[in-house]
Parts: sequence; C-alpha cells; structure tokens
Amino acid sequence: MVVCSRGCLHKFYNEFVLGLRPPGLSIDLHAGACFALALEETYKNIWLHSRSLDEALVRAEAAFQVAWGDFEIPEYKKTAKTRDRMWEAVWNPGDAKSPGYFNTYPPLTDKCRPYFDADGKPTFEYTFAIPLEPAGDIDDGVNFPLHPQTRDAFIYSGRFDMLGEYEGRPTPRDEKTTGSSIGQAWVNQWKLRNQFMGYTWACRQCGLDTEGVLVRGIAIQKTQLVHAEHYQTFSQHLLDRWYDQLRRDLWRIRHAWDNGYWDYNFGDACNSYGSCIFLDACTSRHPASWLSQLEVRRWNPLVKNPIAVDDPSKERAI
Repeated sequence: MVVCSRGCLHKFYNEFVLGLRPPGLSIDLHAGACFALALEETYKNIWLHSRSLDEALVRAEAAFQVAWGDFEIPEYKKTAKTRDRMWEAVWNPGDAKSPGYFNTYPPLTDKCRPYFDADGKPTFEYTFAIPLEPAGDIDDGVNFPLHPQTRDAFIYSGRFDMLGEYEGRPTPRDEKTTGSSIGQAWVNQWKLRNQFMGYTWACRQCGLDTEGVLVRGIAIQKTQLVHAEHYQTFSQHLLDRWYDQLRRDLWRIRHAWDNGYWDYNFGDACNSYGSCIFLDACTSRHPASWLSQLEVRRWNPLVKNPIAVDDPSKERAI
C-alpha cells in the first residue's frame, strides 16, 4: 500500500480506499500462494511431525492440488505458471537441469532452517501487526498520523514465508517466483526494498536480533527452472531513514484524505508492470463507467489470500 501511494496517490485511492480490482483471480498471486503452501506443508511435516522428505512431499502435493482447485489460466495470459509446472518448481527430481526447490535446498541440510522459539517450537510463516506510535493529528516531525476514521494508530502489518535461522541469527526468508530471468538486476532490486526493510524493522520490534532478509528467487520458465539466493542486510541508519519516510508517506495519505483530493502521477506509474488497471478510467471523461466494472476486494496481508472478495456489508474506506 505504501509503495503504491508513492507511485500514484490516485491509484492508491482506487485500489486501497475504494478496494477496486479486476474481476477474477491473478495467476501470479494464485500460483505463488499454492507454491508457498506446498513449501510450508513440507516443512511442517518434517519439523513438526518428524516425517521423511518423501512422506512430507506426498502430503504437500495433496495440499497443493486442493489449493489449486479448478482454477484455469485465462487464454490471453501467456505464462509458464501452470499447475504442473508450479509443482515441478517444488519438486522435480527427474530433471537435473531444472531442479525443484527441495532438490536445490534439501530441508535437513538447508543453511536456512526454521528458527526455534524459546519454547522449542519451530517457526514457519510469520505474521506481524505493529501500531505506529506515537500518533496524533499534528505533523510535528515525530508523530505518525491517526487513522482518520477509527482514530486509532495506523498498523504496519505483513507476512513473510518463514522466520528462519541463518548464520546464527533469526532471519526472515521470502521466496519470489518470477517468469523472468534472474541476474544482477534481480539482486540489486532488494537493496532499498521497502518490503524487506519493513520485515527487518518489524522483527527488531518483536525483540529478534535480525540483520536482514534472505530472499530466494525461482524463475519458472517453460524450458528451465532457475534458482538464486541473496542475503540482503540493512544498517540501522538505513532503517531509520526508511522509518522516517514511512511517517512522511502516511501523512501524505492522511492529508489527501483530509483534503478529499488524491493526486495523479501522469508519469511512469501509468505504465509500470504493463499498464495500470485504472488507465482507462483516468483517461475517460466519465471514469465511473470504467470503475463500475471492477470488484471490491480489499488487500489484507495478514491472510493467505490477501485479496479475497469482500463482504459488501463490512465495507469501509482505508
């Protein structure tokens, strides 16, 4: 949400205040969620139930198939992220040139294993929700804004794939599936990644001695599966800069709400990731005719399906 607001406040308004999204489910979100579920099921069966990798994979594949369900990829969408290919991205022992995730990172010898808490329990998927305080109605360079409707502090929330232990420290680990190639540009994009700085800050707020994030990339292509790994650390001064920018961004959103006007970008944000879903509405004299074709599905990073269809009776802005 924060990154969207930085690119275009008007898109933020349409997508997160009004909650508008195109009908149907994104193949990228669906495939990524099924892949993440298969990994989590495998780890739980090994580390909680002491099952072998083969036994864990049988159960993980069953969960993967149920989660995929009857989802069909639209004919216009050109992607390698099919049901079969996504499972091969988890486990693909028959092709040494396109190994699956667990062929590349066997759980029992993986250098990033689950982190064990004080009670001796392994941690897997990790969710956090932290109030941004102090909060008030005056932008004094210290306070975060209060939520304009609830009058509570805004909550910085998120969820990452695993809280692991890496090089002796608790470390968020996040898997990124992509259809593109993985090279130096893939590594460079994490150096100032808002998402990962937020993970590191959140872990420290929770009392964890976290230095950065271990990110693993899986390029899912028709002819090959390619894996990459990068450990991105963040200094305290960089996290302080990120935190201050977060406060400024939330005040910008709050001022837009108070003024009832959400700025347009009229720049690169209109064409990023192909094109903005609101491009037709923003170029139309009558944007409501375009926006009425969209569904209300609000982003909630605390649940596995972050854009589930909303119950209209529970709808509220921001």
